[in-house]
Formats: sequence, C-alpha cells, structure tokens
Amino acid sequence: MTDNDELGRTLRSDAEGNRDRIVNAARAAFRELGADAPMKAIASRAGVGTATLYRRFPTREDLLAYVFSDRRTGCEDSVRAALTNPSPWQGLVDHINHLARLQLEDRAFTAVFLYGFPADSPVSRSRAEAGRALLQLLDAAKAAGDLREDVDENDIMLLIKANDGVLRWAAEPAMESARLVERFLGAVRA
Repeated sequence: MTDNDELGRTLRSDAEGNRDRIVNAARAAFRELGADAPMKAIASRAGVGTATLYRRFPTREDLLAYVFSDRRTGCEDSVRAALTNPSPWQGLVDHINHLARLQLEDRAFTAVFLYGFPADSPVSRSRAEAGRALLQLLDAAKAAGDLREDVDENDIMLLIKANDGVLRWAAEPAMESARLVERFLGAVRA
C-alpha cells in the first residue's frame, strides 16, 4: 500500500479527511454489498473522485486490508491467546466466541474474512499464519480428548459462514448467534 501514513509521514489534513471518508464509505459499502463492492460506488459515497480513491488505495485488496487491519490483528491475537490457554478446549471456545463477536460487531467482517486476497499479500500471509495456529489449537484440543477427531478447520469456516447467515436474518442477532455457537461447540465436543 502506498498510503503516506503507512510510511510514517503524516497526511495533510485534507488528505487525512479524504482517507477517513473513503474508509468509512468502504466499510459501509462492504457491509451492504460484500467485499466486491464497486470502487466507483465507494468513491461516490465518500464524496471523492475515483482518482483520489486509487491514489490512497491502489487496489481493492489495499483498501480491504486497511479498513479491516484492526480486525485481522484481533483474529491473530485471539488465536495466539487461545494457544497459550492451559485448556486447549477453553482456548478454542474463547477464539470461536471472539470470531462470532467480530461478526456481530461488524457485519462486513465475514465478507473480508473470506475474501480471496492474492497469495503474496500481507493479508494472505497473516491469514496463513493464523490458520497454522488454529490447526495447532485443534490438534491440542483433540490430544486433550476434548474435541472430536473428525473436526478440522473447514468446520470452523462453516460455522463462520452459518453465523453470517444468522446475523443477516435473525430477529435477535446476538441471541441467535450465541445459540448457534453454543450448539456448534456442543456438537464438536468429544
């Protein structure tokens, strides 16, 4: 990404304002339209030209990575913390609940979480590292006898997708999401 603040320099106040409007508009557009929301629509919502958008964020991946960098970091921190829990099962429960909370707090999270970033992007590298940590966590919970042997990372992804549907259509999203997670955890426990 070429955004000046990434290089440690401060932006002019008008450039900072443009960036903030773009980020807010992008978050709203991703929430409503998914990770493939048109860049032109994002620029229009932000009240800037497409040239300004692309100067700040040359690619969709750059924009997605910037808008959701705090969420990505939160996911990484959550799975690392889960690995340090003396109870692998409780670490897994905590991590899954953290992911569900992120989904509840920001409905665009799932779209970005599942977005196909280029393999050499920082997001893909970060995701791969978090994926390896998740596999370690699943293996530890299985070794402790708390997790069914047939459970794998695809089951966690299936839960993320199912929870997204619950959050979109539920009359009481928080309650129904919590119930889905509770049922899932009950089903995978050994």
